[in-house]
Amino acid sequence: MVVLFMVLKDDTINQSMLVPIDLRELIPDDHPCYFIQNVVDQIDCSHANRKFRGNPGEAAYPREMLLRLVLMSVFDGGLSSREIERRTKTDISYMYLAGMQRPNFRTISRFKADNPDLIDEAFKTTIKIAKEEDLIKIHHVSLDGTKIKAKTSMNKLTSKEQIKIMKQHLEESNELDEIEDEELGDESGNSVPESLTQAKKFEKTIEKINNSSKDDRNKDKFRASSKNLLKQAEKSPEHKEKIYKKLETLEEKIIESKKDVISINDPDARFMLNKKGKWEYDYNGQIAVDDYKGIILASYITNNPTDYKELIPLINQVESNLSTIYDETPSNFQISADNGYSTDENTAFLEEQGYDGYISSRKFSRQSKKYNILEKPFQKDNFDFNSEIGTYFCPLGQPLYRIREYEYKNKKRISYWTNECKNCPVIEYCAKNGYGRTISDYGNPSKIRMQRKMERSEAQEIYKIRSKTAELPFANLKQNMKLHEFSTTGLKQVNTEFKLYTIGHNLKRIYNEKYKTNN
Repeated sequence: MVVLFMVLKDDTINQSMLVPIDLRELIPDDHPCYFIQNVVDQIDCSHANRKFRGNPGEAAYPREMLLRLVLMSVFDGGLSSREIERRTKTDISYMYLAGMQRPNFRTISRFKADNPDLIDEAFKTTIKIAKEEDLIKIHHVSLDGTKIKAKTSMNKLTSKEQIKIMKQHLEESNELDEIEDEELGDESGNSVPESLTQAKKFEKTIEKINNSSKDDRNKDKFRASSKNLLKQAEKSPEHKEKIYKKLETLEEKIIESKKDVISINDPDARFMLNKKGKWEYDYNGQIAVDDYKGIILASYITNNPTDYKELIPLINQVESNLSTIYDETPSNFQISADNGYSTDENTAFLEEQGYDGYISSRKFSRQSKKYNILEKPFQKDNFDFNSEIGTYFCPLGQPLYRIREYEYKNKKRISYWTNECKNCPVIEYCAKNGYGRTISDYGNPSKIRMQRKMERSEAQEIYKIRSKTAELPFANLKQNMKLHEFSTTGLKQVNTEFKLYTIGHNLKRIYNEKYKTNN
């Protein structure tokens, strides 16, 4: 009979090691940090590093090391700079990528803000790797956009009239500064007008502004956000100068936006209606996605609320990115986009460039969303067009024939009509004039051809590829990577932040498809 005795291991929490341990011995072989390291090794950071060589001051961190940390953070779901700093102290994989160095969150934030070109190169590198791993086919590319909340709120707004008033008061303050300097010399202090520095008089000033405003929309209220800007100017002459420069920027931005109000926190953001039917200050994120494995081929941020002007820039960016990895850039691939991209310019561009385009028409979009024909049975969308004979058919089967072609506001129109409407029992519901129904096609010939194309069943089947191609990356960015609101402000910085998220998406797709499964 053999008796087994349990043995208790020693508690070695405070035991030191005779030989420093190699962190790679603690990290699994298939850990994504090695993949991230290989990605950065393919990116030339010498130009970014050259800026810091031979300059006075504290030694800067290598750009390669900071880029490894940033890419690892977006792979993990878009971590903040503070979280990256924390992980360089607690997470072995981050400690390895940092080479045991510990950059603080401000250094990491500045790196992301100051190196958009390097981050853009990292994005192109993910496409290059996807091509090498046979994860892109460039057969069908889907375009889509989504609204993402800006880092501001409805409580941080001001108007053109109030900006003008605030600038006027700060200019008066500058005049008093000059007078004090002449009279008192070195004894002169902060010369913000007395009406702005004393609480009671400050309130009277605001009341006076309210009553004197000629803009009815602003007459009853001087916004709290505007009031806070003036209060910040009270602190010191430096604050006053800073606020005045901010007001000048806001004035330029509000003229550029052609809107009545603008966000103080992020003047580049625009008022948009999101998919939940809520109006808020947002940015419009644009992506072009390859349908094979969902690799994003192009991405950028715009503050245009609609997608009308974004198809051409998106395709140009796709072409530019692909030109770095293909000897001959593919040009005959399919391109799909929803009705938001349906314009004369976009359809003409697709034809001129020789692309096989599939842009949804309003009619097809309504059919896809199961639009209820019973609500408005005689809308134009419910009239079927027969491409073979070039004739419309009304919901009751009556043909409407092509009667004329003309131009209106420099746009081509084709009219279809029949004189049989007068005998129709539902003419009062279909034709408001009681005489007959006319159907008109609008737009240039390329747009009309696109509408006709999208009525064919084979085109509709191809277009269906778009829903599973373009929608899934946005679902990943928002649900898995938690991109519900940007953490930076300004179009340039938000663009960089969005690019990092799309890099994270591509890295995850490549790793899951090749590196994780193969190891």
